[in-house]
Amino acid sequence: MELGENSHSENFHHQESTFTLKNFAPSPEFQWFCNEFFVKLDDLVKLRHKLGKSFTVKSLEVIIHFIKLWRTTVGDDFYPILLLIFPYRDQRAYNIKDYTLVKTVCKYLKLPKNSLTEARLLNWKQNAARGTSLSSFCVEEIKKRRKEPIVEHRMTIDELNGYLDDLSKGAGQKHWGYSSLASCDSFRSCLERMSFIELKYFFDIILKNRIIGGLEHKFFNCWHPDALEYLSVVSDLRILATRLWNPSIRLRKTDLSINIGHAFAPQLAKRLHMPYDKISQKLHNDFLVEEKMDGERIQLHYLNYGAQLKFFSRRGTDYTHLYGDSVGNGIISKFLKLSPDVKECVIDGEMVTFDKEKMVILPFGIVKSSAVDELISNQIGTEQSGYRPLFMAFDLVFLNGSSLSKLPLHIRKEYLAKILTPSSQVVEIIPYVRANDSNTIQNSLQKAISLGSEGIVLKHYKSTYHFGSRNDTWIKVKPEYLEQFGENMDLIIIGRDPGKKDSLMCGLGVTGSEKEGDIIILSDDEELNARHEAVVKFVSFCTIANGISDREFKEIDRRTRGKWIQTRDALPPPEILEFGTKLPVEWIKPEDSIVLEVKARSISNNNSSSTKFKTGSTLYGAYCRGIRSDKDWTSCATFQQYLRAKQSHNYYRYRKRSQEVSPRKKRTLSKNKKHLFLENEAISKKYDSTIFQGLLFYVLSDYVDPQTKTRILRGDINRIIKSNGGAILHNIDMRPEELFLLRIIAGKTTIECKALMERGYDIIKPSWIFDCIKCGFLSKLEPKHCLAVSRPLYENSKLRVDSYGVSFQRFIDESDYDGLMEFGTNVETAFNSVPEELQEVPLFLFNKYTFFIAQENCTSQVLQELETKIKWFGGNITANLSSATIIVVVNFPKKNTASAC
Repeated sequence: MELGENSHSENFHHQESTFTLKNFAPSPEFQWFCNEFFVKLDDLVKLRHKLGKSFTVKSLEVIIHFIKLWRTTVGDDFYPILLLIFPYRDQRAYNIKDYTLVKTVCKYLKLPKNSLTEARLLNWKQNAARGTSLSSFCVEEIKKRRKEPIVEHRMTIDELNGYLDDLSKGAGQKHWGYSSLASCDSFRSCLERMSFIELKYFFDIILKNRIIGGLEHKFFNCWHPDALEYLSVVSDLRILATRLWNPSIRLRKTDLSINIGHAFAPQLAKRLHMPYDKISQKLHNDFLVEEKMDGERIQLHYLNYGAQLKFFSRRGTDYTHLYGDSVGNGIISKFLKLSPDVKECVIDGEMVTFDKEKMVILPFGIVKSSAVDELISNQIGTEQSGYRPLFMAFDLVFLNGSSLSKLPLHIRKEYLAKILTPSSQVVEIIPYVRANDSNTIQNSLQKAISLGSEGIVLKHYKSTYHFGSRNDTWIKVKPEYLEQFGENMDLIIIGRDPGKKDSLMCGLGVTGSEKEGDIIILSDDEELNARHEAVVKFVSFCTIANGISDREFKEIDRRTRGKWIQTRDALPPPEILEFGTKLPVEWIKPEDSIVLEVKARSISNNNSSSTKFKTGSTLYGAYCRGIRSDKDWTSCATFQQYLRAKQSHNYYRYRKRSQEVSPRKKRTLSKNKKHLFLENEAISKKYDSTIFQGLLFYVLSDYVDPQTKTRILRGDINRIIKSNGGAILHNIDMRPEELFLLRIIAGKTTIECKALMERGYDIIKPSWIFDCIKCGFLSKLEPKHCLAVSRPLYENSKLRVDSYGVSFQRFIDESDYDGLMEFGTNVETAFNSVPEELQEVPLFLFNKYTFFIAQENCTSQVLQELETKIKWFGGNITANLSSATIIVVVNFPKKNTASAC
C-alpha cells in the first residue's frame, strides 16, 4: 500500500462546516422534556421486576414516542437534547463532585456548618434507600425547606445548555469549590427557577451520571440505524446530530470509518475465562502476544505533516493541551519522529507513567499528573527528575486519507514500524511475538507475572480493527496480582459505613518490627520468624461492599453486635487503629472483629488512595469471597506481607534496546551499608577488575551473608558486577546463542525466581560473585553457590569440593574456615600413620604448600605425627592462618572420634 491520499476527510469537514441544522420551533421547556422522557423511563425502571420481558417493549415505546414527538413539534436537530440525555458523552467538563454539590446545596439552604443534615447528605450512601441517587436525596432535603418556585417562564432547554456552558467555562478557569459554586449566577438561577423534578435531573447532568442507564443503544437505534456505529468513529454528539438528522438517509461505508481529528471508540480486548488451549483455538492458533500496559488508552491524530496534533482518550476526552498540539512543542509531540511521507495518520496506543531515575514504568494512577509536572518543568526551562508520560504505540488505523481498519493486524504493525521511529523514554512501540499454541500463552503470562506487568493481550494475526467493539479477535489474559498471599488475602474488619448495604473497611496487621511506608526485605529465616511475631496494631487498607451475601451480612452483624463505636463520639486510638483521610462512620476493636477472605483485580496506587488509606494504596476491584471463621485478628495478613507483594508485582522494568546504555544517577554507599567483601583490606584491592568481562547478569534479590548477617542490596550487587566488568540486564529476552553468557543471581526464592525456575533457568547465589572477586578469577560453581540448578550442573559442582566442602580451586580465609567449623560434614577419616602404598609418593609432594593445623581437640601425639609427615613430604608449617595455603582440621567440634583432612 502506498502512502497516497484521498479527499474523503476533506469532503467530510467541508460538509460539516457548510451545513447548519436548525429546529423550526422554539426551544421547549426543560420540565416538559423531563416529564415526557426521564420520568416515564424512571417509572418503568421501578417496575422492572414486575414487568419482566415486557420492560424492553415498554421502554422502546417511550423512546420512540419521544423521538417522534420531538421531530413533529420541535424539529430535526437533536443536539440540544442529546447533551442532556447523555451528559457523560458531553465534552463540557464541570468538575463538580458529590462533596461539592452537597456542600453547595447546604450553603444555599443556609444550613449551619457540620449540621446533622449536612452529615446525612455527605453520608448519603449509608442513609439513602437502595436505588436512591444523590440527586434524589438532595432534592428531598430541599423539599423540606422550601416550596416549589412559581415562575412566569419555565427554563427552556436552550437556556439550560447556556447555563451549563457557563459552568463549564468557570470550571476551566478554576476548580469549583462549594463557596464559589453557591455564588455562581448560573447555578443559583437553576436552583431558584427549577421545579423539584427538574432539579433532580439537573443534578444528574452536572454530576455526569448515566441517567437512562443501559438504554443508550436502544435510543440511538430508534433515532437512526447508523447512530451507534457512527458514534463509535466520531465520539462527538454535535457531529452525530448534524450528520444523522434524517433517519432515511443512510451513511456510506466510507463514512463509518475514522474521521481524522475526531475521536473514535477504540477496539477493546475481551476477557475469556477458559483454558489456554481453548483460547488458542479461538484465535485459530495464529496470534500475536503483546504486553498489556497499565496506563490510559490514547489515540494520536497526526494532521498536516505534524502541524496539528490531537490526543484523545478512550472516552473521547481531548488531552492535546497536556501532550502537545504540534510537533514543534509539547512534552510528547515534539519527540514524534514520523516518515516525511506521512501527511496524516491515527496511531492507537497507551499513555503510561515512566520513572526517569529508576527507569521503570509505574502503575496506573499518575499519568496526567506526571504530564502536568513535565509540562511545568518545560515551561520554566528546567530538567526535573521524577516521572514523565511515555506513549506506547501498538496499532496504526489511518494513514494519508485511508482507513486501515480492514487490513490484517500484521500488515498494520508493519506500516507502524515503517512510519514511526521510537524516541527512547518518550515514544515507543510495544514489542510483540507471534505464537501458535497455548504454551506460549502460559510462558508469556508467567513472564508478565515475573515483571509485574498487568497481563498480556492476544490478537489474531489477521484480525481487522473493529471500532468500539469487544470480540474474540483481541483477548486479554490477566494474572492474579496478589500471588504472594496465595489466591486471596485474609483481612480484618476495622470500620463500617452502615446503610442499606454496609461498606466494610478492612485493615492489615502491623508487627513490632514493621515500619510503615518502608519495604523491609527479609531473608527466608527472618520472614519465617516474622510470621510468629505479634501484631501490635492495624492500618486501614480498603473498603469491601461487593461479594457479601445477605446471609453473610447478617452473620457479620450478629457476631459484632454491640461492639461498634461511633467515630463522631470517640476517635479510634492510634496505638490500635490508624486510618487515612477516610474515616469510617463506626469502628471496632480488632479482638471483637472478624476476618474476611478478599480477592481483588490489582493494587491501586492513584493519588487519592495514597492519602485515603493509611497503607498509601489500596485494592482495585476488591470483593469478599467469604468469612474466615477459622481465623482471628492475630492471624490476618500483615502490612509487611502486602509491601512485599506490592514490590514484587507493581513495578515493570523498562525494556531498553541492547545497543543503548541508559544514564543512571550514581549512588554512594551509605556508611551503615558496608559490604562484607570490602571489610578486608586485601580483598578491597580487587574490587575493580575485569573478571566478569563478557558475562550478562540478571539479579533478582538482595543478599544476606549467612556468617555475618550483613545485607547487600540488589542495586549494590549490580554496581559491584559492573565494577568487575560484567553487564547488567533488566530483562532476559535474548537470542539463544547468548544464553551461555547469562548468569541469573538470586539470594532467595522470590515469585519471579520461581517463574524462571519453572522455565528451566539455572539460579546462582550471590556468594559466587563475591567468591570470584576474592579469588581474582572466574571461579567454577560449587554446591554452596547453587540455589536452583539442573541435576547435571549440580553433580558437576560436587566434583569441585572435597568431602568437607572445601574447594579444590579457591583459597579460603578465616570466615570460610569458621563456616567449615560450624557446618562441618559427617565424613570421618582415621589417620594413624602413612600406609605402605604411600611410601611411593614423591618426596617433595608438599614442597610448595604451607600448612595450618587446627590444634583444638587435637592431642599432642596426633599433632606431632601430622607435623612429622608434612615435613617428611617437603611441606612447611605455620601458626598464622592468613599465610597458610592448606588447613588441616583434626577432630571437628561435633565429632568425638579423631579425623583429619
